[in-house]
Amino acid sequence: MNLSRRAFALSGMGAASLAAMPRGVAQARAHPLTVLVAQPAGGVTDAFARAVAPALGRGLGRAAVVENVTGASGSIAANRLLAAARDGSTLFIGSPSETVLAPLTLRAVRYKPSDFRLLGLVNDSPLALYARTDLPANNLDELVALARQGGERPMSYGSTGQGSLFHLVTERLLSSAGIQATHVPYRGGMPMLADLRSGAIDFTVLPVDALLGSLVADGRMKVLGVLSAQRLDRFPTAATFDESRLAPDVGHPSIWVGVLVPAAMDEDLSARLHRVVVEALGSADVGQAVRAVGGRVPPRMSLPEAARFYAADTMKLQALAQAARVKPL
Repeated sequence: MNLSRRAFALSGMGAASLAAMPRGVAQARAHPLTVLVAQPAGGVTDAFARAVAPALGRGLGRAAVVENVTGASGSIAANRLLAAARDGSTLFIGSPSETVLAPLTLRAVRYKPSDFRLLGLVNDSPLALYARTDLPANNLDELVALARQGGERPMSYGSTGQGSLFHLVTERLLSSAGIQATHVPYRGGMPMLADLRSGAIDFTVLPVDALLGSLVADGRMKVLGVLSAQRLDRFPTAATFDESRLAPDVGHPSIWVGVLVPAAMDEDLSARLHRVVVEALGSADVGQAVRAVGGRVPPRMSLPEAARFYAADTMKLQALAQAARVKPL
């Protein structure tokens, strides 16, 4: 387990806000707020967590500590959340890769998607297909043609872990195109990107964000296509997968990052935390920090709206896992 801690010195909360908190939360306010992240420090999800953590801490009257807990497709961090005291002192900045897909693809994971409650979205991003700069393919159809030709070694692709959304989307792409490539799982996006740039792997599916956009703009890797319904302003010359002749049936999956708590948490406390999360995500400094890494805070959700969003996305991802024919390890 890779563990990185960083504390934020934050101001206290007002007396009225403190009075509104349950006694257990008020008594624990001297203890830090732990914000768990399943990705290594320096990655985009980590940047989102560090963008919102100070505001969450202010809302709860605590110093906020971001902990990067990697491994097992994010299930180690997810289990940490479920095992923590349900007093509002631990939050999870997570994604469906950890909460929905890990239990579908790893036999050792015992929790269920329904064990988590989504409080709000920090970001929701379309996906793109990226490749090493010297790969002799400049779009999805050329990649498919290259894979069908074969070569001295099989093509390989990276993902942020077995069972991650990026793994399943790539497997769905390979299946629909009738091609093969070796899966190389990583504990996070940064080491995978280093191997992509060095040529150790050939391609990957990742979100569209400022960091990856800068790597493409600097010529350190290239984008072969986007999985959105329309072309994107960040990559205006990159065709959508729908425009492909050889592998059009992939859909438009996206990756969200949100603030999660255990579903078994007290309803009143969940509602109070939801109000803190909504206020934090609506603040100008959080919005600016999320935009700085190429994201955008989605419109606020009520708790029932967040529950419906999470349930609908869970069903879509379960269908994706089935279509990709990925068997649990």
